[in-house]
Amino acid sequence: MRTHYDTLGVPKEASVEWVKRSYRTLVKTHHPDKFPDGSTAKAEAEERLREIISAYSVLSNPLRRASYDAKLSKPVVVRPELQPEHCARCGKPTTYWQAPKKVALCHVCAGAVA
Repeated sequence: MRTHYDTLGVPKEASVEWVKRSYRTLVKTHHPDKFPDGSTAKAEAEERLREIISAYSVLSNPLRRASYDAKLSKPVVVRPELQPEHCARCGKPTTYWQAPKKVALCHVCAGAVA
């Protein structure tokens, strides 16, 4: 995952002045007006410029930067994909999603038991 720090090419402990200097340099380098109209290079430069501006808007504001840093430091929780339970008798999917039941039965088989 590319971070705003990677986008601007600065370390996480960079000062606001360093972020601004890097931003201005990158804007001059990737400005779309430097490329011919209709070229793929111009389209790529426009996309890259959007990324640079977005990164700068977060990292130049101390409150937004603190919030962003907090999000970066949170561990990513990977949850397993839930699968529907299947009926113990007929094998059809039930309306339960990995629910703690003794025996999972579909609505047809559950009605036959009662």
